[in-house]
Amino acid sequence: MEANKIFNKRNAKLAGSKVFATIIFPLIMYAIMAIICAANGITYNLFSFDTIRNIIMNTGYMAVVALGIAFQLKYGRYDFTGGAILVVAATISALIVSQFNLNMWVLIIISVIVGIALSVLNSVVYVFAKVPILVCSLAMGYVIESIGAFVSGGKTINIIGFPDMNGFGYFPWILVPLILALALNFFYGHFTIAGRQSKLLQQNQLAAVNIGINEKKNVIICYVVSGAMFGLAGAIYAAQNQITPTSQPLTTVTTLFANIVPSLVGLFLSRFIDDGLGTFIGALTIAILYYGLSLLGHPNDGIRVICFATFLLIFVFFSGFYDQICHLFKYLLYKLKRKRNLPATEA
Repeated sequence: MEANKIFNKRNAKLAGSKVFATIIFPLIMYAIMAIICAANGITYNLFSFDTIRNIIMNTGYMAVVALGIAFQLKYGRYDFTGGAILVVAATISALIVSQFNLNMWVLIIISVIVGIALSVLNSVVYVFAKVPILVCSLAMGYVIESIGAFVSGGKTINIIGFPDMNGFGYFPWILVPLILALALNFFYGHFTIAGRQSKLLQQNQLAAVNIGINEKKNVIICYVVSGAMFGLAGAIYAAQNQITPTSQPLTTVTTLFANIVPSLVGLFLSRFIDDGLGTFIGALTIAILYYGLSLLGHPNDGIRVICFATFLLIFVFFSGFYDQICHLFKYLLYKLKRKRNLPATEA
C-alpha cells in the first residue's frame, strides 16, 4: 500500500513536471507581453477570436517549418536545404495551380510531392557521395534553388488574392498542414520500424549498423518524411507570400533558419513531452511574442529582431545550464527547509 502511494506520488510529480514544461514558455511570454502592452495603454487579450486567429496563423507556418528542421536535427543532421525545398515546392505548386485554375487541395498535394522528390534527391546525393551533410546541403541548396528559378522562368507568382487557392495560409485551414505535420512526426517516431531504427542510429551508430540496420535506407526514409513536412510548409508559404525568384545563391537559408528557434525548444522539451508537441509550444511562444509586438506597432522592424534574438539567447542559456539551475533550486529549497526545521536557538 505504501509502495503504491509512493508510485502514485511519483507519477503525479512526473505528470506535473510535464504539464509545467508544456505551458511555462507561452505563459511567461504572454505575461511579459501583456505587461508591456498594458504599460503602453494597449490590451493584449489572449482569449479574443481575432487574437487566437492571428496567433494560430503565425504558429502554423512556423511550427511546420520547425518540425522539418527538428526532424533532421534530432538525428544529428544539420541540413541547409529545407528552405530551398520549401520555396521550390511552393513555387512549382503555385505555378501549376494558378495556370490551370485549380484549388488549394491540389496545391498541397503537389507541394508535398515536390517536397518529397527534392528531399529524396538531396538524400541520395548525401548518402552516395559520402560528403559531410553541411557541405552537401549547401551545394544541393543552391542546385534546388536554381530548379525553382528555371521552372518559374523568373516570373513572380502570386495566389494570395485567390481564396480557392490560398486557403491553407489562413485560419482555420492552416490547421490542416499543422496537424498533418504533427501527426507525421509522432507516427514516424512512435509507430514505425524506421523511426525506432533512427533512434538507435542516433544513440550509437556503430552498434546499430552492427546489428543489421541499413543506415543508407534509413537516412533516405527520414528525408522522405522531412520532405513531406517542408512540402506542407510550402503550401502555406505559397498561400501567404508573393513568390519572387532570385538569382542570389542560398537566399532560402534565411527562410529556413528564421524558424529554427521552435525546433530548439522542441528538442529541449523532448525530455518531458513529445518533441513534436514541444516544437509546437516553441512556435506558439514566438507567435505570442510577435503578436504582442504587432500590437505595439513593431510588426517587422528591428525591435522584433532584437526581441527574437534576446529570447534565443535566454533560451540557449537556460537549456544549456538546465541541470545546474535545477540543482541550485533544489539546494536552496533544501537549505530553506532545513532552516525552518531547526530549533529557534540553533537557527
